Amino acid sequence: MDPVEINAGAWYLRGVPADARYRWEVCEPITGEAVATVTLDPEAAVMSSVGENAEAIEVAEQAVRRFAGQALGITIRD
Repeated sequence: MDPVEINAGAWYLRGVPADARYRWEVCEPITGEAVATVTLDPEAAVMSSVGENAEAIEVAEQAVRRFAGQALGITIRD
């Protein structure tokens, strides 16, 4: 899948090339430091997150849910 960039307010989701999934590094917008990773499998409609910054992950997951619904027409399963 082609990388997709997402601005999530206090965090910036930098798209990372991936085969059959979407993957983002959740970055601090000023320094560009990656603090977490969010992956979306559009076929299974599932998302996974890795990282220790709970606030960044929560904001990023909300942004990815909006992206999935608006751009891909899918609802992510919990």
